[in-house]
Amino acid sequence: MKNLFLVFVLSILLFPGCDKKENTDVIKVKHSEVNTFTDPDTSAGPTSGESIILKTISSKEVKQHVGDSLNIDGFIADIYLSDKVAYLNFENKFPKNLFTCAIFAGRMEEFGDLSKFKGKNVRVTGKITTYKNKPQVILNSKDQIKIIN
Repeated sequence: MKNLFLVFVLSILLFPGCDKKENTDVIKVKHSEVNTFTDPDTSAGPTSGESIILKTISSKEVKQHVGDSLNIDGFIADIYLSDKVAYLNFENKFPKNLFTCAIFAGRMEEFGDLSKFKGKNVRVTGKITTYKNKPQVILNSKDQIKIIN
């Protein structure tokens, strides 16, 4: 009886947490049903044929969602191009814009003529960060932006 008790105590001490189940609930859907997004800051992402469902907000709500990965709908009021970066300014021209999407020179070619977005309502997908106290999303792929009307 002492041996059985000793085995029981040792098993609890040597294998703590074995009975704990990790919460791995993730909502997944087929790619065709939703905008897909894999956060470039993490190695985790959807498996082949599946996507993570992202909330959609307006560009007017972006300030309250810094740090979140979302779909953002808004109006491209102005585009600024330089040799190093392109800025897509939402709702108003800089400096009164509410939100900006940045595309760096190494990726610009993939997007083609950016003027096609000026004056259009678009949906962008990405992680909201800040630059000089203004919300932004860095676009690395043309799949992160589409004209919605």
